[in-house]
Amino acid sequence: MISLPDTRYFMSKICVFGGANVDICGSSIKPLRNYDSNPGTIEIRFGGVGRNIAQICAMLKQRVQLVTCFSDDSYGRELKRDCEALGMDCSKAVIVKDLPSSIYIAILDDNRDMKIAMSDMRILRNLDQTAIDEALKDIHPDDMIILDANLSEETLTYIASHALCATAADPVSANKAKRLEPILKQLTVFKPNQYEAQELTGIWIKDDQTAVDSLNWFLDHGVQEIIISMADRGILLGTKDQKVWLTHRTIKLDNATGGGDTFMGAYLAQRLEQASPLQAAEYAAAAAVITIEDNAVQRRSLTDETIRSRIGEMKIKERVL
Repeated sequence: MISLPDTRYFMSKICVFGGANVDICGSSIKPLRNYDSNPGTIEIRFGGVGRNIAQICAMLKQRVQLVTCFSDDSYGRELKRDCEALGMDCSKAVIVKDLPSSIYIAILDDNRDMKIAMSDMRILRNLDQTAIDEALKDIHPDDMIILDANLSEETLTYIASHALCATAADPVSANKAKRLEPILKQLTVFKPNQYEAQELTGIWIKDDQTAVDSLNWFLDHGVQEIIISMADRGILLGTKDQKVWLTHRTIKLDNATGGGDTFMGAYLAQRLEQASPLQAAEYAAAAAVITIEDNAVQRRSLTDETIRSRIGEMKIKERVL
């Protein structure tokens, strides 16, 4: 099992393997009506779990490489340019000529909460062993790899089995979480939400005991640092040394999408800066709240200085389990 490196004298690289999408987000003005055209606002922006996490790491001044597939269509070319402008190294990405860009569509209700989403990520099938090997050969033991479960189970298993550094993973959705089950023992950090965790453990977290049971399940399966996001119920953090339930003040919801990706990126950035798991979780929780309330990632206003200046107002409380 590989632990997080001591990076005090070495600028480690975060290498993200995952999806980069064109996101189409529709927000309803009134309560949603099924089987009808709903008035609302529609935004087109760049996303994808892997890309989003890479963006957060880049915004927090980490050295980041994004290994993904870009289409050679107009969306894909602009998406790649935008990633590079944000500071991501895309030199190991695959350019695909015969498939359209990856597209993700989300529908938010009048409370700005996601009701349904759909994705077309066929292009990621082109992230083959040759491309992966090309990226892995430049990985240093002090680097970190991040996986998103938009990749196939075979691809995730191949990367994890050949990774010679700390590895983190995001399950993306309850449906895709099972793809990560074979490699849990190889994960340094794993961050599911409560639904994704239940898909793997069979445990619905309703109280302190079921929280401990769920955390222990992942620790027993080899995960070193398990973080379970519980929406408005807070964050669970588990390591071999501690189990903590973190809560924060009520969130003033602007856009619920992106909070989980922000938490993951901010947490890993802090761990590479030698913060403890608990310190990193508090920092990441503040970053996620800022993202949700201020749409800070889309506005590209999230910075380390902003997060640190606002941690106090989050009223984060810790309950040892």
